[in-house]
Amino acid sequence: MPNKTIRVLLPPQGETGYIVAGETFAKLWQSITGGHAHLMKWNGRMPRGNTVVIGSDAVNQAAFLPIGNGRLERYRIRYGTDDYHGLSLPGHGRTILVLAGGCARATIYAVYDFFRRQAGAEYFWDGDRLPSRPKLSLAGCDFAESPRFAYRGQRYFAHRGLHRFQAEHWNFEDWKREIDWLLKKRLNLFMLRTGIDDLFQRAFPESCPYPPANGPDPDAVPRSYNDRTSFWSLKYRGELRKQVLQYAFDRGLMHPEDTGTITHWYSHTPSSFYKHNPDFPVLKQKSAGYNTVTGRIWDIFDERAWQAYWRLTATHIGEFGQPQLFHTIGLAERMFGRTRTENLNIKRYAYHKIQSVLRQHYPDAPLLIASWDFIMNWKNAEVKKLLRELDPAKTMILEYTADIEGRKTYRDWGIYRKFPWIFGIFHAFEPDSGIGGNYAMLAERLREADQDPLCRGLVLWPELSHSDTFMLEYLARNGWNPRHAAPEESVRAYCRSRYPAKILRTMATLWRDFFAFSRPMRWHADFQTWKKFSFIPHFRLLVNELLCDLTAARLAFFEAEYAQAVKNFVKGAGVFKTLGKLARANYGDPFWRRDAIDLARTVLDQFLRWTLVKLALDLDAWRRDKARADTIRIQCRKADKLLALLGDVLDQDPDFSIYASFLRLAKTAPLNPHTEQTLKGNIENYYCRTFASELVRYVYAREFEVYFNWIERRLAAGNREPWRRPAAEFDAAYQRIQDDFYAAPLKTMAPRGQRSADKLQGIFRQCDEILGITTHERTGRQSP
Repeated sequence: MPNKTIRVLLPPQGETGYIVAGETFAKLWQSITGGHAHLMKWNGRMPRGNTVVIGSDAVNQAAFLPIGNGRLERYRIRYGTDDYHGLSLPGHGRTILVLAGGCARATIYAVYDFFRRQAGAEYFWDGDRLPSRPKLSLAGCDFAESPRFAYRGQRYFAHRGLHRFQAEHWNFEDWKREIDWLLKKRLNLFMLRTGIDDLFQRAFPESCPYPPANGPDPDAVPRSYNDRTSFWSLKYRGELRKQVLQYAFDRGLMHPEDTGTITHWYSHTPSSFYKHNPDFPVLKQKSAGYNTVTGRIWDIFDERAWQAYWRLTATHIGEFGQPQLFHTIGLAERMFGRTRTENLNIKRYAYHKIQSVLRQHYPDAPLLIASWDFIMNWKNAEVKKLLRELDPAKTMILEYTADIEGRKTYRDWGIYRKFPWIFGIFHAFEPDSGIGGNYAMLAERLREADQDPLCRGLVLWPELSHSDTFMLEYLARNGWNPRHAAPEESVRAYCRSRYPAKILRTMATLWRDFFAFSRPMRWHADFQTWKKFSFIPHFRLLVNELLCDLTAARLAFFEAEYAQAVKNFVKGAGVFKTLGKLARANYGDPFWRRDAIDLARTVLDQFLRWTLVKLALDLDAWRRDKARADTIRIQCRKADKLLALLGDVLDQDPDFSIYASFLRLAKTAPLNPHTEQTLKGNIENYYCRTFASELVRYVYAREFEVYFNWIERRLAAGNREPWRRPAAEFDAAYQRIQDDFYAAPLKTMAPRGQRSADKLQGIFRQCDEILGITTHERTGRQSP
């Protein structure tokens, strides 16, 4: 019988990943068929009955038998790579299934792929679809796969606030699911840019004691992302990091080791280090940004700094990591020296020195150089000059701004076909956790990358994890083979794998309409233009002048942006009509429900943005006596209603509740009593404000009220002066609202409404009603 006990034959020795592959096969076999898979090691004899052979002939002699007796010439793999070959060999009334991987990691890929092909299993970050197949057979398999890119993966960043999006919230069970998902999607690289946990305490125990576990970190900056007070004790975090990386290494994943000038961002030097070493040299920074004492970069012209920097790297390797692959951000976006030329030369020197120090210890290990500073501050010719100073045999450019619109940085910088590089998609800034993207552009660029033999990888480099399920699937599919990156094909593949057949066509149409409408915070060819105009304003109305100081240049930008966006308003509004029709029948499907809420929150966010942009245009028109005050009042009420509906949507999923994230933290380990204030500061600060139920209700709504009251007073007074942000008034209001938010317990602000199919359907219907599109007869233009 197909579901009776089968044997899973493991190699007698070798990498742990082969045991993981066998255990994974047995677990999935039982889940899908109800049968039992008995694990055993090769002992020189092939067992009777149906058998699964784990590993290629290089590690398991059972896989060599068909080659040795002439039944098979070879497995279609390149040994030592991520290639794999699944082959059924019938004979003597039984089937032997060989899952031959070029390495242990690839053999795990083969296991997951077998169940996908034979049983229809599908794997997502938020769960698996595992069908029941009691008659699943080992027969009929002959599939061989080879990836286009050698490096495929993503980074996990150090912002904090909501469990779903921020990896610093995850416990070991969360990480095991995440790492298993990376393998299910045939990824092989991940990077924890989640702070450095207790690395300083391990590297410099004489200088750096552990911070208190019962109060704020001595170096915490309140109400900011620089409040790095650990939710759990720092000792626990260090042990968690060790567990996570070991679990990943046992499965063959790669993790780049930070090296060189790593006292950046979330790798700050504890102030205790400087108290113990008062004369330790630091590099004088020209720009004000990142200029905290703990965030300083050590003086790269002093050998003591390099000895200390390497001590951090060596400690991480010894305590946590593996020296397979290294990574540096150089001096990043900071500025040094008296002139631009001096700054550039200092940064070039840093790269030279990082290479030199690394090569003393690991002469041949690949080094990834991150491209962030290049897009921020370097001219094209300057990047080209740096490339001539680097060894292409040992260095790759991690070009994680390759998705910038208006520029092809990998061509601008002379990387394409000239220097090894990895195609990177930045995608999700912390302030913009909405979904969507320019997939037509990405498809065209990935086709170019595919044609460059020096393009070695595809990575996703977001500041947020799990913000966009579609993008995660797109990454996995195209990291393996980018020749199928076309948007239409990608949408069909996503819907086929994630939704029941009865709604497949409807959801595919909905996704196509959504992509036509959605415009996430997008890059501009000129980074400074992007930074000036495109930072999301409506979650920070009182401290961002974008919708207050209505200059001629800003208004011209708004007019051009709005004219483009308005063309697809009908498709955006239509999303809710479709979601409303599907809500009741599909609410019980967690995959559909999560996607529906992600679609809804993003569409509402976009309409809210464009409503406020239209309001700004109307404000200026009124000032010039070309618009009525009542038109502006209607726009204000509409924006207010859209924000309330956004809150209603977010309330329907605990993914977006700060309090729900807080409760999850408390289930893992004892919490620092300061955690609630830290969590608030990590998500409410100017940069990190995003989709969160409590922020919408208790911060954004109150700020909208202040903004709209300011407008109403101007209208009532007939004040036609240019619109300028009233700094004193807004700053005082911002402080009051912020103080109230930090004073109120999270528990009192948590969503309390009903979560149900009826409730969600009702919200979608309200959205559909308010976003009904009106076509202006005279102009043919549409407005939200």
